[in-house]
Amino acid sequence: MNISTIKGVRLEAIAACVPTNVVDNLEFAKAHFEEDMESTLKALGVKQRHVAVKPETTSMDMCVAAANHLFEQSGIRREDIGAVIFVTLTPDCLMPNNSTYAQHLLQLPGDVATLDINHACPGYVFGLWNAALIANNLQKKVLLLDGDINSKYVSPWDKSTALLFGDAGTASVISPDNSAPEWHFTFMSDGSNREAIMMRLGMRYPIKSEYLEMKQWEDGGKRRFIDMQMNGRAVFDYVVDVVPPFANAFMDELETAAEEYDKLVLHQANHFMLKKLAKATGFNHKTQMPVCMDRYGNTSSVSIPLTIASEITEPVNNVFIIGMGAGLASGFADIRLSGLKNCGVIEKEL
Repeated sequence: MNISTIKGVRLEAIAACVPTNVVDNLEFAKAHFEEDMESTLKALGVKQRHVAVKPETTSMDMCVAAANHLFEQSGIRREDIGAVIFVTLTPDCLMPNNSTYAQHLLQLPGDVATLDINHACPGYVFGLWNAALIANNLQKKVLLLDGDINSKYVSPWDKSTALLFGDAGTASVISPDNSAPEWHFTFMSDGSNREAIMMRLGMRYPIKSEYLEMKQWEDGGKRRFIDMQMNGRAVFDYVVDVVPPFANAFMDELETAAEEYDKLVLHQANHFMLKKLAKATGFNHKTQMPVCMDRYGNTSSVSIPLTIASEITEPVNNVFIIGMGAGLASGFADIRLSGLKNCGVIEKEL
């Protein structure tokens, strides 16, 4: 197992932004599907979702709003930022990247490094790892933005995705701190199963008019070719059968145990799956596993920082993080949140 140990960094501040528009999932299900979806919604654990309604809204808008709120509330100065990392699977455009434009919109110094990371479910862990490495090397604060506007590529008539995904953006600041405890990361990748969760919009699938047409697919979903598709069974098997042994092996390598952590922060994939994952790794899902997907849905990689911003409002220290899903890939992190300035979640008309 490859383990990355990083000394001398801390998560100084975090903030999140969601659209004000709220979709009641039960009412949405009644309007879009003929069968009773109450049992499905109970398993998913999503009562409502925040979804952007303006056609021009992007992940950039939500992340910039979250970052501005963070700067206003935390006292962190924009001129102290040395790098910007933007994690997203829904960038404004293929070129140029989101992070460079975010530097401009946020009026950050011109000498900042800018980097985009194209990752879905485990993206925040990859972003946090890169931010920690850069903060440690530059000895400057790193602004980590993570946002996705999933609603633009989720069909409202596809049962595997329509009731699950919401929109959100977040901002985190990772700062050098020589007195901070070590952080530990490890990762797992299996590209052979990439079709379990997929959005076919890219250079391998050059845009065609028929890709924009709504059609019925063999898996029962009604969607466009470019919309997100998900094999729920394959994802479930991965999260429940493959991820826990790797997480347990990571804790064994670190010589830690579930009871030593204050919180288990998981990518908010599906509430039923999260409880099974928590149990398989020795965590108490009632006391150690914060959940925000009941109010925000699955917001892709954004769900981890959104969970921290919305649910961890009291001081905690030891945190175990797992981001798992699309790729198929997973990221695992053992970090500390002591001294975190949690600026909370703001809502904007987007």
